[in-house]
Amino acid sequence: MKLIFQGMIFLFSYTALAQGPSINVLIARSLQNVFVSGVDLKSKVFLAKSAKSYLGRKSLNFKCKPEGKNILPLKPLRLASVASMTGLLNWQEAKYRGNLHIITSETRAGCDLINEMPLEDYLATLLPKEMSADWPLEALKAQAVAARSYAYHKIKSKQVSKGKGFNAYYDIENSEKHQVNGNFFDATYSTFKATQETAGEVLTMYDGKSLPIFFHSKCGGKTLRPDQVWSNAVKGYKSVSCPFCHKHGTKDWKIELAKPKLSHYLKEALASYENQTMMTSNKGVKILSDKKSHSALRFYSKDDLYHLKKSRLRATLGRRSLPSNNYFVKDKGKNIVISGSGFGHGVGLCQFGAKELALRGFDYKQILNHYFPNFKLTKIY
Repeated sequence: MKLIFQGMIFLFSYTALAQGPSINVLIARSLQNVFVSGVDLKSKVFLAKSAKSYLGRKSLNFKCKPEGKNILPLKPLRLASVASMTGLLNWQEAKYRGNLHIITSETRAGCDLINEMPLEDYLATLLPKEMSADWPLEALKAQAVAARSYAYHKIKSKQVSKGKGFNAYYDIENSEKHQVNGNFFDATYSTFKATQETAGEVLTMYDGKSLPIFFHSKCGGKTLRPDQVWSNAVKGYKSVSCPFCHKHGTKDWKIELAKPKLSHYLKEALASYENQTMMTSNKGVKILSDKKSHSALRFYSKDDLYHLKKSRLRATLGRRSLPSNNYFVKDKGKNIVISGSGFGHGVGLCQFGAKELALRGFDYKQILNHYFPNFKLTKIY
């Protein structure tokens, strides 16, 4: 394997005011070049077993494009790390706290970049991305607990690495797949305050077991359980009524599809998620009576009855076409009409519902208790 590096990196742990574990966040994939700058840098290149310290301002350039075809290892390898005595690093005009790690990409097309930082610092940059820094403090605190619970579960369970079958070097992705966080300048006084006033608090089962805690933008009237949306159940979740989010965020929505197009999407969804092939003509689909409260569609293709989770159809059509899983389908002969409410998968904390409850005077513990009645608030550090 031959990789060209201009500059070197070192793993340097700085002490943050907030207690708790560190979290490793994947912030970029398959980079050809990585430029890192800062003041009083410490760097290390692991393959060369070399370490350097730089006084004053310094810029480091890492060329990650491999020479030759398929020369990168099949499993990621940590190549280098960098930190700053000041605690701040610059990458792509953004500032990051903690350390930056460069590892070989899973795509074998360059390097991935990982930001390691204290969990509480991570949350302070996450809140303005997953919610809004201008929202009521109690809503931000509820979001901080939910996001911390999700992240802590990822850290403790090593879920990413276990799922991949090798050490992925990160706990969570900075994306909608997991959670979206920002950089140092995204944190505000309100998000820092919400994080600090809930520091170390997570939602657990009453036996103390850590579970993934989910949240979404707007449920549209009722939250869903994980098993109603995804393939597996998560113990403790309960579908709860949420009449609080209606006047906030995305309004009710509606789309109309021709029967042949619907038939195509139903076939694709059945094949992708249920390993079923629906053999039918484009005119052979008949949608049975549906309600928003139904988590699955029932329809006939000729004489065969099918059940398909609404989340599967949403995944097939895409989030722009079906903004949420809270919808119902009406058969109108040649066409079908899909009418829905809300935005997002609908599981766990409804963010706009939390905002309304906070505006009505509910504190973050009451908000969390409404959406997670079978969980308890536990201080883990």
